[in-house]
Amino acid sequence: MSAPQPVRPQTVYQPPAREPGGIPYEPDFTLPNGAVIPTPKSKNVAVDYIRRYGTPLTEDKADLPDGTERVLITGGVIVNLSSADGKQKTEFATDEAVIWLKREKKGGAVNGFTTGEKDKIEFYLSGNVIIRMVRGGAKPITQTLRAEQVYYDASENRAVALRADLEMAVPNIPDAFHLRGQEVRRLDLENWQVLGGSVNASKMPSDPGLRLDSQEFTLSERKLVRRNIFGIPFRDLETGEPVTTTEQIVTGKNVVTRLAGVPVFYLPRTRFDASDPLGPLTGFSFSQNRQYGSSFYSSFDVFELLALRAPSNHTWRLNLDYLSKRGPAFGTDYSYRLPPSEPTEPSAGSGAIRLYGIDDDGFDLLGGYRGLEPDPRGFRGRAQWRHQQEVTDRLYFQGQFAYLSDKNFLEQFYKQEHDRGPNQETFGYLTWQNRNYGASGLIQERMGRDWVTSTNWLPRVDGHLIGQTFLDDLFVYSARANAGYAQLRPAEQSPYPVLTTDRRVDTGRFDLSQEVSVPLALGPVKLDPYALLDLTEYTSDLTGNETGRVYGGGGARASVPFSRLYGDVSSELLNLRGLYHKAVFGFNYRYARSNEPYNRFPQLDRLNDDAVDQSYRNLRPFQTTFLPGPNGLRLQTSPVFDPQSYAIRRLVDNRVDTRDDINVLQMDLRQRLQTKRGYPGMEHTVDFLTLDVSASYFPDANRDNFGHPFAFLEYGTVWNVGDRTSIVSNGWFEPYEGGSRYWNVGAYLDRTDRTNVYLGYRQTDPINSKAVTLSMGYQLSSRYYVNVGASYDFGLQQSLSNSLTMTRTGSDLTTTIGFTYNAFVNNFGFQFLIVPNLAAALGGRFAGTPLNGQQFSNRR
Repeated sequence: MSAPQPVRPQTVYQPPAREPGGIPYEPDFTLPNGAVIPTPKSKNVAVDYIRRYGTPLTEDKADLPDGTERVLITGGVIVNLSSADGKQKTEFATDEAVIWLKREKKGGAVNGFTTGEKDKIEFYLSGNVIIRMVRGGAKPITQTLRAEQVYYDASENRAVALRADLEMAVPNIPDAFHLRGQEVRRLDLENWQVLGGSVNASKMPSDPGLRLDSQEFTLSERKLVRRNIFGIPFRDLETGEPVTTTEQIVTGKNVVTRLAGVPVFYLPRTRFDASDPLGPLTGFSFSQNRQYGSSFYSSFDVFELLALRAPSNHTWRLNLDYLSKRGPAFGTDYSYRLPPSEPTEPSAGSGAIRLYGIDDDGFDLLGGYRGLEPDPRGFRGRAQWRHQQEVTDRLYFQGQFAYLSDKNFLEQFYKQEHDRGPNQETFGYLTWQNRNYGASGLIQERMGRDWVTSTNWLPRVDGHLIGQTFLDDLFVYSARANAGYAQLRPAEQSPYPVLTTDRRVDTGRFDLSQEVSVPLALGPVKLDPYALLDLTEYTSDLTGNETGRVYGGGGARASVPFSRLYGDVSSELLNLRGLYHKAVFGFNYRYARSNEPYNRFPQLDRLNDDAVDQSYRNLRPFQTTFLPGPNGLRLQTSPVFDPQSYAIRRLVDNRVDTRDDINVLQMDLRQRLQTKRGYPGMEHTVDFLTLDVSASYFPDANRDNFGHPFAFLEYGTVWNVGDRTSIVSNGWFEPYEGGSRYWNVGAYLDRTDRTNVYLGYRQTDPINSKAVTLSMGYQLSSRYYVNVGASYDFGLQQSLSNSLTMTRTGSDLTTTIGFTYNAFVNNFGFQFLIVPNLAAALGGRFAGTPLNGQQFSNRR
């Protein structure tokens, strides 16, 4: 008895009436029912099949009335199809298969032959079906289809699969991309349709933590000519041909984003590249604290929200937040990188735009007494645009536009950026460099920030020549010149300026600074005598008069190295195999005079950034309140703590306005003890111990150093006990009563299992701060990581900060729960953060979030 005759499916499109759940499908097609879809056909295809398992194959062959050859195979079979040009290969692995073959020339074996252009071959596969498809040349595209049942038309490159999973590797995605559905259809070589499906890219595709569910997904592969933002196509440097790129576009209808199975977002329609499968949601977090109340932070991809294809190297994020004690907030972040002029060159430029605003109905909590503060309630926010670009190979541009609504907004809502980031200035800076000479131009404006002390340059130009030699390298000449029109604008809000050189002045300034040196090699001693001259003209000094200044002097720099090898030193306890002591002793002596004192001129070249300057102005008037007694009075009134006096004694040369008479000898000794560590034959040189010391001596102590001959006694040492264990200590002392004294000591422990510990003690006088700090991170398991931080000041007798965070890294999501306490603002906080793992690869608002209990978004 012959086997039953399977009915061959029709090769026309017939949409199903209803999906498995009973909801009618709404396929996005315009072709009428029964219409043949015009698709590219494969020409010659080589066909071959072998056993899938160890058991022999069972074959039943028959000729159908229409001339079609039918082969029924059971027992497990692997069928291989490959195009004649080798660019397309398909492998079927199935338990049962039916092959329909209609050949122009009949006869011969069904296995091990090549079809002609007019031949037709179709398959019906059932039972643990796996289809692997490879297309392309140098960068092939690999797709794997797993299903219960599959009909495949090899001639038309079309297929229908039931309860199927389409897996494919996508660039920039660490895990495979999966499209699942009750029914998966391959419409042609480049297009797929998934009905009742879901999308994920997970390390655990059987149970993904993040997925997108849709009534219908379509996957379209297309090749485009790559173009820049001006529409100009990229071209290959060697051939001159346009550069093409391949996109795999996924389109979904009625899309629901699910985190751990919980629906969190819905879109009636979405469209994205498979290389960015996160969908529009790129991050979500929750926190609870005294400053903001219950806070919810979320970030979305704007290009995906608008169903737009993002330009290459462009990202656009929408931030929607709600802070129960402050109000609703929203903003956007846009970053871009311009394409290079040639494909082999680096990017020509990049930039970022940031907008953020909040309807604030609360009060700022910043810590410390600050005097009278403005009422922040109402709408407040920021705007910023940064751009940098290589105009030519020697011309470079940097620019920034920045706007802040009020004095405290950045510190309250962007604390890390306020403390450590650059100033929120508006400027344009153009530099040109050629070998050892160059020029630059600067335009800078305060843009309404009347709470900071800053200088408007309208404009300023600079030029320099560095290290130019003369007379067979006997003399070395360096020069810097600048000219500009400056407007010094002191702070007009509290805290007000405390330095006499911070006054409102409009002046032109012209400066030429020159140095000539004669470098000499006297055996091991390198001696470099030098002379310097600085000429400066101010059209208006602090008294409103035109004044010129001549600053000149000379001195010598020298260094001499010493070394000694102790080859017989060996210690198992200290992990020593020989010791090599290297030391370099150096000094710099300078004697310089100025015909005018520095406090006659405005401080146009600022010494500190805005955050440090504001802190100085905040603290100095209230030092006696914070620290009663003589030490507080010195901090408030003594010139020892004047920034300009400090810079002059330190020989800070790059601030034109801060120069005055000086006679000083700076000395330093930098030394290291090196040894060999490592396995035999794989030893490497390490610094077992480093110790650097330095000091400054002032011959004219009464004039230059407040009557004391020595200042700036400093040291720094590192003892590398092992490759991952170190003990460090640093100190800085002024050897007179009331001077600054600072030192710290601590131990670092770092292990390959991500365990890290730091325990340190820091003492700072005259403010009587004695702080102990502990920071520890420990890997509990492959998924769980805990971080603890604590700091307590025994001198001030209060806890400074405490934090505890627990992070779980799952297959798709990283979840963090943390608790923090800050004594300065009496703030207890709770944070909850969810970040898709793909955010680290694809970028986003939470991509660079340090999960250490100190900061739970890149804003706070």
